[in-house]
This record gives sequence, structure tokens and C-alpha cells, in this order.
Amino acid sequence: MIPKTYVVPLDGSPFAERAVPIAGALAQRVGGKLVLVSATSGGPLEPRTYLSEVAARYPDLSVETLVHDDDAPVDAILKVVGDSDDRILCMTSHGRGRLRWAILGSTAEDVVRRSDRPMLLVGRHCRDDFLTPDARMLACVDGTDDGDRFAPVVLEWAAQLGLSTDAAVVVNPRDVESAEHPETLIDPIVEHFGGPDQVRAHLLTSAYVAGALADLAVDLPAAMIAMSCSGRSGLTRVVLGSVTMAVLHLALCPLLVTRCAP
Repeated sequence: MIPKTYVVPLDGSPFAERAVPIAGALAQRVGGKLVLVSATSGGPLEPRTYLSEVAARYPDLSVETLVHDDDAPVDAILKVVGDSDDRILCMTSHGRGRLRWAILGSTAEDVVRRSDRPMLLVGRHCRDDFLTPDARMLACVDGTDDGDRFAPVVLEWAAQLGLSTDAAVVVNPRDVESAEHPETLIDPIVEHFGGPDQVRAHLLTSAYVAGALADLAVDLPAAMIAMSCSGRSGLTRVVLGSVTMAVLHLALCPLLVTRCAP
């Protein structure tokens, strides 16, 4: 089962609050709840009053508020999420890349680095109405993805949210072998996801990987984009790779990010 408790860290900024309706829509879909969390250090001036005001905007949702008085923001967030499989972090990010990508600055960066759990990231263009009736789950894969770990997570989320699954891989236009023998890439993807009855696979050709994936997400349309990250390709300091951050910057729906061992 996917988590039913969506933990949303808030720092008092309107942009951070954009994650609340996204998490709320998912919580409603699965019969779950929200936990709005802040810290007295590095958070809003009156965190309890502020969180109560935000929670009051969503009377149709089950909302809990928590303020950590003695913890820094990162520690507060990680404590609330904990080790429970029923809780998942949902937070905003600008998706700018490198070290300046998070609305919470170094806080968000540290949360991503210190947590090995799946999380939901909401970019600046994410729409509140992302869960349309015809929406699908889009899984973005590449040759380094740990399909045995990634695919089951994606399929479970898709099943619980009532979404059909698409998987896509992007190749460079100069990759002649992939163009002539697309089955060498498509067949393993379909196998990882349980066969053609479980997934619809796409082979995209583009020099701009993130743009191709974001365009496909719009065309499907996608209610959620699933990506895995492992800190490969020299990006070990920034756990989320450049492609993931670029997709987040462009996406109209939330990203489900899972961590695979490097």
C-alpha cells in the first residue's frame, strides 16, 4: 500500500504552501490525511497560528499540525516523516538545479540528502487539478535504473491512485543502434513493469531529455511523474540529478522520486 499520510513542511512562504493542495488531492484519493509541519527555528514567526490558518483553508481534509520547538527545520521534517511506511514527504522546489533549487534553501537540500525514502516534489508549474479523469502515471527510466526496485513502486502508486502506467526512455538522436533496434530498450522496460498489460512503453528521441519527458507528460496527460535517482554521473553531492531537477522545473504535475542504491 502507498502512504496515506502526507507530510508537508511549511516555512511561511506562499510557494511552500503550493504543496498543500497537491498533497490534499492525493490524500483525498486514498482516504488519507495531511500533516503540516514547521519549526520555531527558521520557520514562520508564529508557527502554531500560521499552521492553524493554513489548515482552516481545507475544511474537507483531515489535517494535523505539528510545530517542533527544539529542532532545526531538517530535523523536524525527518522526525515527522520517521520510518513509517504510511508517511511520505511532499514539498515544493523551484527545480533550478545545482544547489539553489529549493524554496526552503539548504533545508530542502539536506532533507533530500539525508532521507532514503520516496518523496513527492512539487515544482513551480505544478497544477492543482493534476488528477484529471484521464490522467496516467509516467515512469521515466534509463539504462541505470534499478528496475527491480523502481517498477514495483511505480505500479503500486498507479494502482492505488487508479492510474494506468506509461514508461518512457529518451535516447540521443545520434544513437543509431537504438533507432534501428528499439526493442533492445523497450523490451526490458516492459518486462520490469510486468508485461504489456501493465505498461505502455515509449521510446523518445531528443537531445533534451527533460524537455522530451515533460512534453510527453503533457500529451498523455500525466497525473504524476515517477523518477529514480542515485547520485550517479558525478552528481553525488546533489542527490537529485540534473534531469530530475529539469523535469521538476517543467512539470505540470508532482514528481514521485525514489532512491536507488548507487
